[in-house]
Amino acid sequence: MALGGTLALAISVFAFRDAQLSRHNIRQLQEERHTLWTQKADLGARIARDLDSQLDVNFRELGTEYVDRFGMDSIMGFGAIMVGIGTFLAIGGANPRVFRASNLLSGYIGNAPVALFGLGNTAFSTYVWRRAYRHGVAAAKELDSGAFRRRIRRVKTHAAVAAVTGVMAGAASMVTATHWEGYPVLIPCIISAIVCNCFWRNKIGYERPMVRHKLALDKAALVEELNYIISTRKQLKEAPLEWFSKLIPDSGSLASVLEFISKNDLFDDFCLRLLKDEALAISIFGALGHEIRIDEQSVLGADKLLHPQIHRVAEETLLKMGPTRFRYRERYVLELLGCYICSSGVEKASEKC
Repeated sequence: MALGGTLALAISVFAFRDAQLSRHNIRQLQEERHTLWTQKADLGARIARDLDSQLDVNFRELGTEYVDRFGMDSIMGFGAIMVGIGTFLAIGGANPRVFRASNLLSGYIGNAPVALFGLGNTAFSTYVWRRAYRHGVAAAKELDSGAFRRRIRRVKTHAAVAAVTGVMAGAASMVTATHWEGYPVLIPCIISAIVCNCFWRNKIGYERPMVRHKLALDKAALVEELNYIISTRKQLKEAPLEWFSKLIPDSGSLASVLEFISKNDLFDDFCLRLLKDEALAISIFGALGHEIRIDEQSVLGADKLLHPQIHRVAEETLLKMGPTRFRYRERYVLELLGCYICSSGVEKASEKC
């Protein structure tokens, strides 16, 4: 019992820590949403399909952070504390009052929030499934992309399994408060939740930079971007020894390399890797303080003798982080493309009415 209680309390620490990280992401997404709404208001009555698409993506991402991460961490963390305390109290279960308090904490109080979360997760997963379904229907007439169809299938599969798991886990958690028969159902639900989380991280989820200014989007531009990303990923996979020169025609030019890195959201990774080589960083920027501003011009302004070393850092960044960043970009572009095509279909339908 002491071991189980300690484990439950330890889990709560990790849950609340991850909830703090999620709260940081939520604040950033809220700021982005405010920026997008401000831009849309400035357009007045004009069509802003690109902004609507970005707002749609932002809404889904906020929902994922609120439900699948912040909500789950907070509720699971609270439940783990209650169960942990209840488990410790069970050591003194010979006392009838302590026994009842232990059952109450590790039973209904610890499990009721989990059941409510299961219902909320099911509702959100149902929304995600319907959203993916609408994207698939809208794109079927306008887009012939195997990558898009694969993403739709993955999102729908994940949402369906998560929805069923949420209902079953919520019901089973309440049963376990008073009957052991709930555990044979709850254990597979826990395994399913872990599998769903891994599937999301490896096949669906992505990281992206926040939108700071208006992006001019249309279907042709998004399809072109998607084809470029798919082609680049194919080169990274099939020609690991030659991809650098193939991706960047003028790969011997540091300016061209930095331009490619900035264009493909790799500049932050490059800066972090550059600062890890303290001697090189001091040679380029001088004494390093608590804060340092790095941009392409400051790097290009370094002594020409340092350019080969900087070039090596850039190549290492592309080699290590390139595959991950392009994989994330492909998923984000597919998400944005689905929102854009779906909003286009809704607009055409309204024009016919």
